[in-house]
Amino acid sequence: MIMFLSSFEGILDSKNRISIPSTFRNTISLSKENVYLFRSLKYSCLEVHLSSKINSLVKSFDEKDFFSKKNDHFKTAILSELEEVTIDKDGRFTLRETHQTFSKIKKDIIFIGKGNHFEIWKKSLGESHKLNSRKKFK
Repeated sequence: MIMFLSSFEGILDSKNRISIPSTFRNTISLSKENVYLFRSLKYSCLEVHLSSKINSLVKSFDEKDFFSKKNDHFKTAILSELEEVTIDKDGRFTLRETHQTFSKIKKDIIFIGKGNHFEIWKKSLGESHKLNSRKKFK
């Protein structure tokens, strides 16, 4: 099973590029899947998912009540925000200004592995999130 594990620090460079940690790049490469980015619906961070996860989400949408407004809102909230990420040969992608504003990312970032996806946080917010998660887990 392909999984994104652990946490890694990084930066947003002067050209608004983020370099994906080598461990996560290897996972993406092994998966041979497209990569998608969207603004989290739970936190002030960005989520990165493989196409298999997006495909399973779309399938679950299609299996639900077609006429349900709640289902339609869910589809709109997620699918209208997805952006396919193009990763260059050095493992970088460009972060759009709208994503920078949403996530409050200016320079220092942290990548947080979540198994089937990973999150990209402003470093200070991500570190706080990790600490709070540990406290709530106890």
